[in-house]
Amino acid sequence: GVAVDDKPLAIERLKEMGVTMLDGPFADFLDPWGNRVELTTYTNIQFSKTDAVLKGMGLSHLEKTEEALKELGEKGMAP
Repeated sequence: GVAVDDKPLAIERLKEMGVTMLDGPFADFLDPWGNRVELTTYTNIQFSKTDAVLKGMGLSHLEKTEEALKELGEKGMAP
């Protein structure tokens, strides 16, 4: 998948470029080689970066959803 800051805007831009979004509950499309790609936001990704890494990337404003934090906690990986 690809993490974006603004999923609705990314979908709009893809459609403007002629990309067909796939039916279903997710923001999926096929790349030119036929690979399925899902758009997501960083807040929903279970992967976590340290505060220092996020700051260094200019992304310290990003936060996780409660669901993502719960899933990380269940795996013993809560930030």
